[in-house]
Amino acid sequence: MKLIATLLVVLVCVSAAPRNPFDYSKKRSLTAVMAEVEAKLNNKSPLDAILNVLRDFRDAVNTEQVNHDEIYNTQQAECASENEFRSRQVQDAQTVLRDSTAALNVCNTSKIRTTNVQEVNQQQYFSAQEHMTSVLSAAETEAGYFKRRGRDYEDALHAIDEAQDILATIYSGSGSFAEISRVSKSMLQTAFNIKETAKFAPIFYAFAQLAAQEGQLDESALERVAQLLDTLRSNIQEAYNDYSASNAASVAAFNDQKERLGQTIARLEAQNERLQNKLTNLVQCIGTQSAIAQTASGKLQRNQQLWDQAQTLCSTFANEYNYATQARRNELQLVAQLEEMVAERFDQVEDENHERNQRLASSVGY
Repeated sequence: MKLIATLLVVLVCVSAAPRNPFDYSKKRSLTAVMAEVEAKLNNKSPLDAILNVLRDFRDAVNTEQVNHDEIYNTQQAECASENEFRSRQVQDAQTVLRDSTAALNVCNTSKIRTTNVQEVNQQQYFSAQEHMTSVLSAAETEAGYFKRRGRDYEDALHAIDEAQDILATIYSGSGSFAEISRVSKSMLQTAFNIKETAKFAPIFYAFAQLAAQEGQLDESALERVAQLLDTLRSNIQEAYNDYSASNAASVAAFNDQKERLGQTIARLEAQNERLQNKLTNLVQCIGTQSAIAQTASGKLQRNQQLWDQAQTLCSTFANEYNYATQARRNELQLVAQLEEMVAERFDQVEDENHERNQRLASSVGY
């Protein structure tokens, strides 16, 4: 009875030991083994028969441990493979995300800088266009002024020529001083127009003297007036030539300025086209790198989450293995204790039987 009570205590201890949540052998039961041992003890079965029951239980535990070791080794290999794969995926995603983010920052910065440069370029272009418009307008105005002034010079020369013709007719006796008065008015108007009244003053004075001496003129007086007209015509022609040369220089300067402005405008237009192409490429770069960064971020998040889940699952595998292995060790220790207790019990029974037999033999001898 004492052995049976001890077996019950052992059974309680085994039941209290931590158990693996996954049952790798549903057929093995320590309770059934204890019941079988108890039955054999009650039936006074041989010691080997009882120990064979415990040895079978121990073999079942060892077999289960071997099977679990194989499963755990497979799990460990799969966990190592998964950790290596997810680690590589996370690292690749981090690298792509880092590089694409850096490229995206470069593209954004370059876009801002290029936009600022394009704004400055456009301002310079508009300024050059306005300057070109102003130069063309000034050139048009100057051309009109030169054309009018040229006509004024030509009118002045024509009036001088007409005065010379009239003076010749007077010298021949067929002319009239009234013609001199008429042409003097025309010459005075042209003198004001070309702003050369000082050069015309001597001839006007000479005409006035001729008019005062009408009917008393001599050839020498007419010749002096003719010389004054020749001198005046030469002076006005020279002034006209100088004015034309000055205008030609102005036209050349205008053409040079127009050409330089045209080159500047063409350069700014070409630069604006290059900047616009660059902005288009940068916008594409931003879109591409943003998509790459977003994809890499999603890949990183997904693989990190799967990696965390895998590590959690692998940790669960390890905990289960450790718990189950410890539980089997406890079972083996209990089985060993039971074997010792059963062997001791049988030794005790043999000793008791031997003493009883000796007492019986002694009582029979008396």
